[in-house]
Amino acid sequence: MKNAILRQKFSTLSTFPILNPKVLQKAERLIADSDEWKLFRINPIQFAKENGIDEKESLDFFVHGAKVGLFNFAYNMLCPLCGGIVHTHHKLDEIQRKDFHCVACNLIIPTALDDQVEVAFELHPSLLETTIDPFLSIENYYRFYFSDNYDKSEELKSWVTNMIKHFQVLEPDAFFEFDRELTMEGDMGKILQIVSIDRNTACFFHADPSVGTSDKNQVVDLLESGFQPKNKSLVPGKYHFSVHNRTRWKVGIQIMTPNPERLTEIVKEHPTKILPFLSAKMLLNNQSFRELFRIHKLSPDLNLNVKSLTIMFTDLRGSTEMYDKAGDIFAYRLVQEHFHILTETVRDYKGAIVKTMGDAIMATFSTPIEGFLASLDMLEKIRKMNESWKSEGYEIGLKVGLNEGSALAVVNDERLDYFGQSVNIAARVQGLANSGEIWISESVWDSPGTKEKAEDSGYSIEKHSARLKGVGTPATVFKLYKTNVG
Repeated sequence: MKNAILRQKFSTLSTFPILNPKVLQKAERLIADSDEWKLFRINPIQFAKENGIDEKESLDFFVHGAKVGLFNFAYNMLCPLCGGIVHTHHKLDEIQRKDFHCVACNLIIPTALDDQVEVAFELHPSLLETTIDPFLSIENYYRFYFSDNYDKSEELKSWVTNMIKHFQVLEPDAFFEFDRELTMEGDMGKILQIVSIDRNTACFFHADPSVGTSDKNQVVDLLESGFQPKNKSLVPGKYHFSVHNRTRWKVGIQIMTPNPERLTEIVKEHPTKILPFLSAKMLLNNQSFRELFRIHKLSPDLNLNVKSLTIMFTDLRGSTEMYDKAGDIFAYRLVQEHFHILTETVRDYKGAIVKTMGDAIMATFSTPIEGFLASLDMLEKIRKMNESWKSEGYEIGLKVGLNEGSALAVVNDERLDYFGQSVNIAARVQGLANSGEIWISESVWDSPGTKEKAEDSGYSIEKHSARLKGVGTPATVFKLYKTNVG
């Protein structure tokens, strides 16, 4: 560890007012005292839990740390079955748009920022050049290429151990040989899988009596483009296999007898415990990330799927009339104070402001309850702000709309934005609101916790059927209001 650089980084971090000095002190000490594996792929949520740090403060620290060069972002594409890290990217626009393939499970996985893209933080190499060798042992190999956030059941671990028949590390141009029998009897003898997890490639040999005779000596080449052959059927019997590494890299090779049906059954019967981790969706909904990485070199073709995003739109009532009545300077002060309140409230509920449009904002949250609680808090804070301005004869009226649904993360005007019908519905729902009202879609109402919080909020609740522009069928929406709000 280069302690002088570490101290310099934390000195820079101490200049950010948002960061808690106590968190910085604890984090600096922990980083200085941690071993390489602890610093290899840090989960900021687990970091907070293990060290008694507020989760929001932890994430703000890591995002700011990435900004000053203390950490690098690692966007890990996770297999939902095995927890394997299929790919690691260091930029958002390197992430596969549609899907990716786990060669260990032979599974095509839809790319979703919600749960299949894990965001970890790696200590910057300027502070520590890692000496971790994933090829030192099979234990190192699995720890390196699988997420620590997937705590597999003992049943699954036992089955995987029985499935793996051999592990071999091959230098460039090296080869190894083994014998294996393919049989039609038993569940784990019909298929032979040769897989390199680090190169994300595999080949399969299938027992098939219909193919006639087969050469008893089978040669497998690992090329830069992957294994050749990729799939081959052989008549049942004993075979001699020779696996050659034709690449420029050291590689790990596993010989496996897979049974995908049984794998699915075991995972269903004995579910893997997934520890909370920072997803790409959660990162994009972090206000610090939005502010610090606003000028982010992203491809204009970026197009990534989010399965569940909570979208908020707000607007002001009568702002034009306020400018006419109060004058530009006074009205501007009111509007800017309103923006400050909304920004801080969005941040408090783990959301991010995507953009402002005149006196309106668009914000996003990872869960509906966070967006809904932020809405309630916003209206209360605006009410208190109005109390202080009433003596001058001025007040503002806030209108809020919320919807939850899928969306696409895209680049619009060189900034990260969201597109899709769910976004359109959120804007239309907000358009139904009057001053001091929150209107929410049925998807927000039906989400865990919303109904209970709504009923405890002191707001009156009305259920409506509304026709929203661009939506074919009438939508069920809910209006929340207080009778003393004009």
